[in-house]
Amino acid sequence: MFDDYFEVFLADTAKSKEIHYSIRYQVYCEEMGFENKDKFPKKLENDDYDNHSVHFIVRHKHTGAWVGAMRLIFKNNQALPVEKLCNLDEPIGYNRSFRSVELSRLCLVREIRKRITDLNSPHGITDENKIISTDNVKPLYNHYRNGRSIVWGLLRAATEYGYHNDIQKCYFLMTKALAKIIRKGGLTLQDIGPSCYHNGERYPFRMNVAETYRNRIWHDYRNGYRLFSELDVPATLKAA
Repeated sequence: MFDDYFEVFLADTAKSKEIHYSIRYQVYCEEMGFENKDKFPKKLENDDYDNHSVHFIVRHKHTGAWVGAMRLIFKNNQALPVEKLCNLDEPIGYNRSFRSVELSRLCLVREIRKRITDLNSPHGITDENKIISTDNVKPLYNHYRNGRSIVWGLLRAATEYGYHNDIQKCYFLMTKALAKIIRKGGLTLQDIGPSCYHNGERYPFRMNVAETYRNRIWHDYRNGYRLFSELDVPATLKAA
């Protein structure tokens, strides 16, 4: 169960945001080579979208290692990345009462992604049918299971946050393999346009936040997320 091994935090402090940016630097700059590491001398990968985003990080409970990250970019008065990169079939409106976000920078560190078939996916999810079962691959299969579990844990955190913060729609730019896994797991994704090329072929999707939050699939992901700032509060104060 995800809740037994991992926990998701909303990065609500400067320290936790640095952890988030550090994970992104490790994955996108050092491991994947998607971003130029020379642009980030402090080894913290970030961009202008982070100024109007909320950030999440995932920790392995037993080791304390930070293993994954994700952000939600708010649709304010500027275009979301998916709007700039794709020719969408529908406009993404801005409404102060029912907001929209784009789920972005979902990534896992190499130790979690590690699989022979992992080519260009920061989250390590490729088509499950492509796993070649050999003696050498079997030890890596658990990494695949962990990675898939963390992706679902982050999706749960995103929809819980969205549900309680008047976010109606969540947009994605993802691989067809990840979309297949999400749909196979029981969530509904709406295709909203043809593919585009962004670090490989990606497809735009839309998800209804309230519908996803109420889905019955979350029995192994009941904890949702915690605030990182809670870690710095003494136990006696929390009890009070």
